[in-house]
Amino acid sequence: MTAALGAPAAVGADARLPPQRPGVTTDATLGHIAGIIGYAAFFFMTATVVWGILLATRVLDRHVRRPTLYGGHMTLAILALAASVAHAQVHFFRHDAYYDEARIWIPWLGGATWAVAVGILGLELVIAVAVSIWFQHRISYRRWHRFHWFAYPGFILIAVHSTVASRETSFSIIWAAMATVLFAALLAGAMRVLSPAIRREAEDPWFDLVEEFENGIHRR
Repeated sequence: MTAALGAPAAVGADARLPPQRPGVTTDATLGHIAGIIGYAAFFFMTATVVWGILLATRVLDRHVRRPTLYGGHMTLAILALAASVAHAQVHFFRHDAYYDEARIWIPWLGGATWAVAVGILGLELVIAVAVSIWFQHRISYRRWHRFHWFAYPGFILIAVHSTVASRETSFSIIWAAMATVLFAALLAGAMRVLSPAIRREAEDPWFDLVEEFENGIHRR
């Protein structure tokens, strides 16, 4: 009788989301691996932003062909996104905590701290900007370039997440490297705002060149 009465309670307990993954241990190896991948993602993301600003301000046009700069920016962006998604997904397999896809991709779900939530929002912003490239030829490069500006607040949120939610706080070299690249990004951002190129974007012939190139691809 006792077993019969206790069965529904056991079933109900199993139906709830477990606070930890079944078979959870104290092994935090995957958590540290996720942190290391996260640092790589942060450095790739910062390099993408700085490279993009150099592309926009044209300071390297005399030394490097513009299509080469554009390709470098895209390559860094792909590496940054790949590392960022890998950083998020490693948490799904952690042994010392329980994460499902909803907790990984929906901010503030399951009691996530604000530092984690801003990281999720920042990553989703830059993913949206990246995915929008497939619609570039439909809305014109000039219009898409305005949407591309959302990558900047996305990067700021990711930078906040990377500095506040860091696991490897005992490694001062990591903090020094992060401070250095953030300072570089800040200088590049100031250069972007003050650059005369930002006032010439409305009639920038590079936009026309990109649109002609993309239209030629889509007509094939």
